[in-house]
Amino acid sequence: MLTLKYGIHRNILWLKLKGRHERTPGHPTVFTETEEQAFVYYCLAISNYGFPLTGFDLRCIVKSYLDRVGHTVTCFKNNFPGVDWHNSFMAGHRILTQRFTQNISTARAAVDKKVINPFFYHLESEIEGVPGSNIWNYNETNLVDDAGSSKIITKRGKKYLERIQNSTKSCTSVMFCGNAEGKLAPIYINYKSKHLWGTWIEGGPAGERYNCTSSGWFDCKTFEGFFMNTMLPILRRQDGPKVLIGDNLSSHLNLEVIRKCGKHNMSHSTTTECNTPIARSWKIILAEWKETAAGLRTAMIHKQEFPNLLKKLVEKIEENQGKNLSSGFRKAGIHPLNREEVLNRLYGHVQDRENESVKENVTALLNI
Repeated sequence: MLTLKYGIHRNILWLKLKGRHERTPGHPTVFTETEEQAFVYYCLAISNYGFPLTGFDLRCIVKSYLDRVGHTVTCFKNNFPGVDWHNSFMAGHRILTQRFTQNISTARAAVDKKVINPFFYHLESEIEGVPGSNIWNYNETNLVDDAGSSKIITKRGKKYLERIQNSTKSCTSVMFCGNAEGKLAPIYINYKSKHLWGTWIEGGPAGERYNCTSSGWFDCKTFEGFFMNTMLPILRRQDGPKVLIGDNLSSHLNLEVIRKCGKHNMSHSTTTECNTPIARSWKIILAEWKETAAGLRTAMIHKQEFPNLLKKLVEKIEENQGKNLSSGFRKAGIHPLNREEVLNRLYGHVQDRENESVKENVTALLNI
């Protein structure tokens, strides 16, 4: 009956019942499970030390290992694994992934417990007893005019991949501020201009405010305007102590802001930023606008177009806004207060059990 219903030959069923198909289908793996796990832990260890491997680096390490142990793999050219092996290796070990890296300076990488712990001692005294709804973090973000590159479909072997799309190096400074419960305050926009025209402030998100400076950056006066006109009315309506957290940019350290904070039972502190995926959503919106008739005609975003695009950005990030903001505060160790969230991401301060596991596996690999 099975042969008629599913088209399975009776000999296949007989072989299955006799246990003749116990082996895993497909080509056998080049390395043992122990060897592959050693490669995995090696990748994790190097990444934790601040020097993550590329796919090419991993293939070079595998070749070096094969040459050292005197093992020749016939499916590798000169014992050098190809891209197909690398892709299969990554697919078989889901703990690993490939992402774009962010370069940081050696000075920033040198931050350790001696820097982090005093900061959290100060932060703990500032936010003790303060609910998440009263803990706010502001972040000055530059919304650029370049949508960036994206993967496209083209003929294999084509050397020069180009796409016609106007862009410039211009950007607009926007101040985002949210609290640990996931609420986003009205946005404050700062244009690069000496004068602010009425057509530049129409059609934007609800409650937003606009200003301008000759440099396009937030200076002390502009930051004071953001605090007085956007944040102070919100903070005044909240009961109990409030905390406003941001970076230590000199223009954000305003004496009048600090005076107002003291008057209204607020603390103004500095820490790392709690970012939402604003840049990623902005690139999607910008790329879509670049394909419109208005986007094709101009090399840069006209200021009268910017409020409409900003409104689309706010609508796009609203769906996961609460989750992203709460996650940002948690990963920064602010709410709930947990310095280990930060310490565990510092180079040289990975968890002990991970260190021991990495050490044992890498040592085993090197001693083979």
